Amino acid sequence: MTALVILTAYAVLGGVAALCAFVQKRGSPLVERLGQAMLTLALWPFLLPVLLSPGDAALRVERGHQSARARRLDEVTGRLEECWRQAAVESSWAADQAREHRLLDGFVGRLRTQEKRLLEMEAALASAPASVKERLNRLYEHASAELEHSIGLVEELAAQLTLLRFSGLGNPSATRVERSHIEELLLRIEALAEASQPTPSEAPPPAQVARA
Repeated sequence: MTALVILTAYAVLGGVAALCAFVQKRGSPLVERLGQAMLTLALWPFLLPVLLSPGDAALRVERGHQSARARRLDEVTGRLEECWRQAAVESSWAADQAREHRLLDGFVGRLRTQEKRLLEMEAALASAPASVKERLNRLYEHASAELEHSIGLVEELAAQLTLLRFSGLGNPSATRVERSHIEELLLRIEALAEASQPTPSEAPPPAQVARA
């Protein structure tokens, strides 16, 4: 009888731990969530304390979002390059945008830098004292939202380049419309890039050359 009670309690606690793991992985693919739940069900005595730690759980969720965001940035960058290459083959306008290429290269480079800074902020949040943790978390959320917005602009630009490729198959005026949409997106990206540049007061002073 005692063994049955112990076995039942073990199974119930394992089920609770598996459910916690399944819920904490929300936003991930279903297969990944089920896999995590099954692993937790088998190893719950070791994983349950970690799962029930609210601070660590929140940080793991943020890191999961970061990983997805990094993958999204890599994916959209590759898609943008491919869409622009294909559009340049069929559109002389797209082939002549050397300045815009340089602008986008610099913009994507800044996005990757922002992604690395978010990683650093996550590490700082994990060990930050309570007196600064709330303010640091607000900074993190603001920077994360800005990065998501910027990645969204790049995704939209890639989609517009795809439309430009096929716009000439219908009404010729559609090509001009798609070009204007692309130019508007490029202006928004350029404005963001300029806004992220340090102001003269924030820039480091020029190096002084020693005189004999």
